[in-house]
Amino acid sequence: MIDILKSLLLSFVAVAVLLPVLRFALRRLSPAGHQAPLSPDEVRYMQKKEWQLTIAYFVFASVLSVFFSGALAMLSSILHISSEQMFVMTPNFKAFFAPGLLLGLTVALLPLRLSQSTLLNQDHDLYKQYLRQQEGLRSIRLYGILFGAMLVFSLVVLWFAMRWHVNVNENQVQVTNLLNQERNYPHSAIESIHYLGAEGEYLITFEDQTILNTSYLKPISLDMIALISDRSGKRVIR
Repeated sequence: MIDILKSLLLSFVAVAVLLPVLRFALRRLSPAGHQAPLSPDEVRYMQKKEWQLTIAYFVFASVLSVFFSGALAMLSSILHISSEQMFVMTPNFKAFFAPGLLLGLTVALLPLRLSQSTLLNQDHDLYKQYLRQQEGLRSIRLYGILFGAMLVFSLVVLWFAMRWHVNVNENQVQVTNLLNQERNYPHSAIESIHYLGAEGEYLITFEDQTILNTSYLKPISLDMIALISDRSGKRVIR
């Protein structure tokens, strides 16, 4: 939970830092032209409103990130389920939180856009004028292009993340990585099994120094660990 909160906080800081840089780039690409300038009081007022919108965006992003992470973990279990394997381990919520956060930060722009007029109420027209001064006349079009690029990138990351899973049977451990490459390890190739101090969390090291951290996989049962330990001849190190 602490790691998730840290990731959310870092994403909020990143958005707050990158927004002025993005704005400057948009203003250079699409100048505001001859727009009626806002008074200093109006600019300060709009800046406060903008912080409110930023906080609303972060709330949308947080909720969507958690939702997507859980949904992706569930979908991965469904996609890789197999009656031919004794044990199938797929990425859990923790493993999917990074790609889920990326997708959440991208998709959160949609509810923010839809609720903008409600959040701003009578200041909506003034805010549009403020945006034209800050970001230029064609900023909406450029934001659309950026949103499309970010969405495509997020989906590509999710496509690769969904491929990772581990199959375990009586004879071997089959690891399929993010590039859909399969590695088959007989149980005798296991060098050590370390218990990490929490239920279902183990560090399995193979002879080629490949390390499998089951903290990012689900489900990890005692029966599976007992099978691996028995077949490999390695005791679980606590």
